[in-house]
Amino acid sequence: MKKPVKQRSKENIYSLTGFGKVFRFTLMQTLKNKGFLVTAILMIFMMSMMKPLMYGMSKSSENAAKRMDASLENIEADNLIVYNETQYEFNKEMETAPDMGEKPAGAIRSENIKFLNKEDAKEEDLIAGLGEKDILVVIRLEGNVYKMNGIIADQSKVGVKSLDNATSFVEGRFNAIRQEQMKLDSKAIQSITAGVATGSVMSEKAYESEKENTMSTSEYNGLIVGFSIIIMIVSSLAASYIIASVNEEKQSKLAESLLVSVRPMALLLGKVLGMLTFVAGTIILGVIGSSIVNYVMENVMKLDMSTLSKAGLNLAIFTSYGAKGLVVFLVEILVGLCSFGVLSGILGSACGKTEDQQNATTLITTITMIGYFATIFLGMKSEYALIGTLVPPVSYFMAPVAYIGGRVGLEMLLASFAIQIVILICLVILAAKTYRNLLLSDSSKPRLAAIFAAAKN
Repeated sequence: MKKPVKQRSKENIYSLTGFGKVFRFTLMQTLKNKGFLVTAILMIFMMSMMKPLMYGMSKSSENAAKRMDASLENIEADNLIVYNETQYEFNKEMETAPDMGEKPAGAIRSENIKFLNKEDAKEEDLIAGLGEKDILVVIRLEGNVYKMNGIIADQSKVGVKSLDNATSFVEGRFNAIRQEQMKLDSKAIQSITAGVATGSVMSEKAYESEKENTMSTSEYNGLIVGFSIIIMIVSSLAASYIIASVNEEKQSKLAESLLVSVRPMALLLGKVLGMLTFVAGTIILGVIGSSIVNYVMENVMKLDMSTLSKAGLNLAIFTSYGAKGLVVFLVEILVGLCSFGVLSGILGSACGKTEDQQNATTLITTITMIGYFATIFLGMKSEYALIGTLVPPVSYFMAPVAYIGGRVGLEMLLASFAIQIVILICLVILAAKTYRNLLLSDSSKPRLAAIFAAAKN
């Protein structure tokens, strides 16, 4: 009598047997990979040195403006006399900065620039004494407007361009003494000179909604740009790491050995989360490095960093909006990275040859760039905040910013997270159905066709 054949139990495609082993293996292999390490070190260095770089660029601009005194190459004259008839007085000790190196032939020298107040001379005497290569600039108050007149002799050899450059130079010096004698600091000057936008047209409902916003438009726009850059960089970096790692194991046949004792789902998630841990560690070290460098610049070197608070990639957004902002931003980054990570794992496993790796990376980069540019161009308009919050891939970039900025409420943020989590679950299900077959396949089918074929089987 034959014994009944025992049917083999169906494998649980969602089993995580071996997850911990794969996670540790992936993390250790990543740390041993010189290419990954060099990239991580460069990124940490760039993040740490971003504020010093921006500060250096800012100071270079300021110094260039200050060196205008010593870079008068475009003023071809023998003498420049500045005659001030206003209530603001030039310091009689005022001197221009010394000349920096050799100057072009004919350019005025700094020692030939003279500043006079109205008690020092008479205007008619100065005009009468002008030579053929002299320039006189007279500053006076007419009504409520300060006027600056450039005067040359009747038979002057001074060109119109040199005369214009001379008045521009004097204007800068006059504005400087006005600000100094009015005792205006940089914030007061910025407040006075700030423009007024008059082109906004909105409905009553939109206007009432705008009044409820928790931050100004400029701050909101800056936050959108800063967070979008962070999401784009982190997602693209993680995707490229995961695709390269998965494809390398597939080409080396290491994946076949791992699948003997490790379930496909555990292999994928261990790989994805291992790489994401490496990326997250890189970002955290970059933030720590940036904080240390900023502390040294502000508290040890005593540098004025106030003008750089929103310059470049603002890593302070994670701490600038309290516990609520920190939680919202981190949740969005976690969900976004997991989604892009799982998708990258699927695409990497579908690569039939090394050349396919670039195409898979390009696809992920394209998705992130669509989300980034749509957020930058549309996200700054309040009327698009709701759409951007709910529609992927824009929602990965925009949802937390719209909520923190008061453009959408908590219910819309939760709805956005729910949609993103559903997408993540669908990606995980697709991975569970396809990952083993894709890793073991050497099909020459186009990548997406191979994924759907594996899912069907």
